[in-house]
Parts: sequence; structure tokens; C-alpha cells
Amino acid sequence: MRHVIVGGGVAGITAAMELARRGGDEVVVFSDEPHPYYYRPQLTEFLAGHTTMERLVRRPLEWYAGRGMTLRLSTSVTRIDVDAHEVTTAAGETVPYDRLLLAMGSLPFVPPIHGADKEGVRTWRTLEDTLILEQVASSCQQVAVLGGGLLGLEAARGLRGYCHHVTVVEVFPRLMPRQLDEEGAGLLQTFVTSLGIDVILGARCEAFEGGARVSGIKLGDGRTLPAQTVVVAAGVRANATLAEAAGIRCDRGIVVDDRMATSAPDVYAAGDVAVFRGYSWAIAPIAQAQGRIVASNMAGDDARYDVVIPSTTLKVVGIDVSSVGLVNPEAGEAQELRVLDAAAGTYKKIVVQDGVIVGSIIINDPRLAKALEAKIAGREQMTADEAQRLIGVGDPT
Repeated sequence: MRHVIVGGGVAGITAAMELARRGGDEVVVFSDEPHPYYYRPQLTEFLAGHTTMERLVRRPLEWYAGRGMTLRLSTSVTRIDVDAHEVTTAAGETVPYDRLLLAMGSLPFVPPIHGADKEGVRTWRTLEDTLILEQVASSCQQVAVLGGGLLGLEAARGLRGYCHHVTVVEVFPRLMPRQLDEEGAGLLQTFVTSLGIDVILGARCEAFEGGARVSGIKLGDGRTLPAQTVVVAAGVRANATLAEAAGIRCDRGIVVDDRMATSAPDVYAAGDVAVFRGYSWAIAPIAQAQGRIVASNMAGDDARYDVVIPSTTLKVVGIDVSSVGLVNPEAGEAQELRVLDAAAGTYKKIVVQDGVIVGSIIINDPRLAKALEAKIAGREQMTADEAQRLIGVGDPT
């Protein structure tokens, strides 16, 4: 049996390794990137100069070949024929499959801003993007990062080592608005600015200024922020165009069931490109979990996927931020227990709903963060008093 996998990221490679471990079947992975698998969250450390290419890309092609996997790098799949059970590459090569996994991940979203096609306006998603950013950032005086979420902050932190003046511009009134609340975001902002990174909140970019090359960004309030490089970190979108063209059911991504199966026979999807129960979280732990499930089903088992509690970890020098589960409930839905110690640089919050711990925000207490993540994943029962004892003195709100 031939298993064909489109996408060499965490979901695709996790599935490929599991299928190869079982043995007996052919496993072919197509990746449009020139490098073998690397763990994308470590690109931050690579951009910041805290890890090397050798440590980032740990396994050469020979390692995969020795374990029964064929990696086709720099090879894009441009067409799927679900009736003929075959895929076609950009070079016109036709490759048949018995079972197909679509794990193309996601693509950076660039808002429709005037001047977005100017030289110097970039996105950051891949290792190739990182290598280019290293070159361009080292030759400019000012960098602007559009987006104060996880990706934008990590980009700003890495670029600070190359450029003296880095500014993060966030349209919402706080950093990491999806993962943090007002208190946690305020403490995070203090850390970020202590690294020499400027932060502008509640500001929208209206246009990229300059000639052929960007020279700055125009904000909605009329201000102009000088910048010779702009990194757009405004979120991602599922890379589902290939599946849509093949007639596979999509809704903001490729729709899958709990076996990670799509609407097409013998075609599966996993990772950022997959939408399960209406959601695509686009984070590595979920992609890895889905990769294991889909491999089992492609191999003939009957494995079922359930929602993995979404968690976000941001590690910067002096900063350790953990956000797990439901952290910003609607008013009256849950009890929120919180303790902020600005002097110590810590923030601890637990969300309890119907007697169960459902979310937490922990800044600079990794041991507590890990313990709470396990409790949230296990949907452990917890009272407000128990939550207060875990985080110290605090009043339920």
C-alpha cells in the first residue's frame, strides 16, 4: 500500500514516522520546502541566534530513507484527482496513492493594506523566511511588526538582535488578546518593553508608505512610523486551495471527522489545514496529536480524535507565559481567580466553571503552569477555594 503525504510539517512528519514504524507500506512525503523537517516553534530561537541550523534541522534525508520514508523536498503538489487516486506535482509528475494525507499547514494572512506588495513587507512562517529576515533586518535601522500575538512578539524578540529599533503595532488594546486578559497582557507588555521593543496598542495600519521599497507605515490616527522592514504577523489561514479545487469539502479549512477523514474516499487531513468540529487551532501540539490519529486510521485501525485543550507558551528572556483553555469567559459564565504581583513579575489566574477547572494564565511560574495544564486537560473538579490555594491569596470575581 502506498501512503502519500502532502506537507512536511509536524502533522505530516508525525504521521509519516508512525506509518513507517509499522512497516510494510510505502510512505512518500511531498514538501514544497527545501529543508527536511524542523520544529517550527524553534524558529524563534534560531532567529534570535540561540540555536544553530544543525540543531534546528536535526535529521538529514538519509535518516528518513533509512526508516522507510521517501521525502520529496522542493516539490509542490498542484492537483489531486480523488477519483483516479493520484496527485500531480508542479513538474507534471503523476503519483498514485492508496491513501492520501493532506497536511499542507497554513499560510500567513496579509490584510488588504495599500502598498502590501512593496519590497521589505514580509511575512514570517518558514525557515526560508527566517533566513531572509536575518539578512534584511541586519541592514535596516527600524523594523515594524504588525501584530501583537504570539508570532508577532516572537518575531520582534528575534529581530531585536539585528535591528536597534523594533516596534510592535497591535490593533487590539492589549498584547496577545486571544490568550491573555488585561492584567496578564499588561505584565507581558512591561517585559517586552524592557527588552527594548516599543509597543503601540489600539492602532491600525492604513497603508505601507514609500516607493518600490517600504519606508514606513501609516497608522489610522494619522501618525507615520518609519520602518525599512515590516513583518506582517496578522494570523494565518488554512492552506486548503488544493483540496477545494479537488472538490473536497472545506469550510475555512478541510473539514474532517473524528478519524481525520475528509469527504473524499481514502483522503485524510491533519494539522493547521484541518477543521474539526468547526475549529482549527493552528498550534503544534494539536497537529502532532492529529498526526498520530490519522496514521493509525491510514494503517487500517479505528482511532478517534478528541479535542486537545489548546495551550500557548511564550518563552522570551525573562518571560515565561502559559495560556491554557478558556481564559476569557463571558461575564457570569465562570469564576476567575487571579493574583498579580508586578514587583515579582508574576501573574496567576485560574478559571473555574461548574466546579471544573477550564483555563489558566500563568506568567513566570512554569511548574504551576505545567501542573494546571494537566488538570485542565483532565477536566479535574476544582472549587474556587481550591483554586485560590493553588495561586495564593486572591478574590473570586
